[in-house]
Amino acid sequence: MSIATALIKKIAKLAAGAVFCANDFCDLGSRGAIDVTLHRLAKAGIIRRLGFGLYDKPRKSSLLGDLTPDISSILKAYSRRTGQTITMDPLSSANALNLTTQVPAQMTFLTDGKSHVIQICGINVKLVHASPKKLAGADTPVGIIIQALRYYGSHDMPDKDLKALARRLSDKDIRILKSLRGSTLQQITNKIDRIVSHATVH
Repeated sequence: MSIATALIKKIAKLAAGAVFCANDFCDLGSRGAIDVTLHRLAKAGIIRRLGFGLYDKPRKSSLLGDLTPDISSILKAYSRRTGQTITMDPLSSANALNLTTQVPAQMTFLTDGKSHVIQICGINVKLVHASPKKLAGADTPVGIIIQALRYYGSHDMPDKDLKALARRLSDKDIRILKSLRGSTLQQITNKIDRIVSHATVH
């Protein structure tokens, strides 16, 4: 089976809106061969080239045509392509969890790579370099919780909000959160302890 045929079969199984890169198909052949094949498939209109070595299987609308892929899918694929760790910044995390009504002026994420800006599908995304302690839990389900706690920093956080966060977490999530306590910034460890306490009581 040719690389092109194998790639088409794999892509056909992906959900509409899926974003991918050459690294996702390394089992089918060399990186160079995969890159060339993806480029040809995009030129043929089978997939869409997004830039930065990323492609997608567009979601389609009868009214609007090809839709813009979800930003989280774009960044996950970009992370796989570059090997960077990428996670939401504190403000965006707090906003997503309804802990603040403040809206970020610019779409910003943290990374262990260099600070830079990427533009995909007309969306500007700012990636800001952060230390390991600021990225603790980035690859876990509780990463957004840790970033939301960082939004408050050393300031006190309403107990009702900590209880609300505790209710979101499964027993497995709580164990992960506890295991990350020593890996993150000291200023939020008390908040982690309070969430764990509320989850235990609950």
